[in-house]
Amino acid sequence: MASNFDSSLLTDRVRFKLFAAQMHLNKLQEINIDQLIVDKVDPSIPLELEIDCFLSQILGAVDCLLMLINTRLDLGISLGISIEKVDLATIQSALNAGTKNIGLLTELHEATERNSWLWILREFRNQTMQRPSKEVQDFLLEDRATSTSSKDQNKSAGTYDEYINKNLVTYFERSLGKVMELIDIIRMKESLLK
Repeated sequence: MASNFDSSLLTDRVRFKLFAAQMHLNKLQEINIDQLIVDKVDPSIPLELEIDCFLSQILGAVDCLLMLINTRLDLGISLGISIEKVDLATIQSALNAGTKNIGLLTELHEATERNSWLWILREFRNQTMQRPSKEVQDFLLEDRATSTSSKDQNKSAGTYDEYINKNLVTYFERSLGKVMELIDIIRMKESLLK
């Protein structure tokens, strides 16, 4: 596995966060609930750990992109945006004020509108800060159910579904793909972000 690590990940924090999200998603998929039960380990703990880490990393990638925009476009220096105040609204306001690539974050704005895919992912993360993810998975997957992947079908029917909604991993895979695509679109619009 060491051959998969590229030292440039350490300098491109956006890519690093996406890589870390993928690693946690892989670990989530590899959890063998049946074996944990045999070993008398509560499967909820490793599942929660990987879900929490995945959410932190995937949403952290978007935050890192905003930090990168702030730094590379000199918004912090020219308009006085401090690191702790970097968020979508502040960066957009600075882009508008500086007439720098005003449409740079159009797709990100669309993705964060109420009930859009990124808004839902953030809301799911926010809910899991207050209670176990199993209690809020139905919120995330309501009307967003996807077909069960073959990997999910290989899990034991009774035990796997007790601990995790079978569509959650598929939803996370799609969300990771969407975040990667979103970041690529924004980076393509501005050469200083490449």
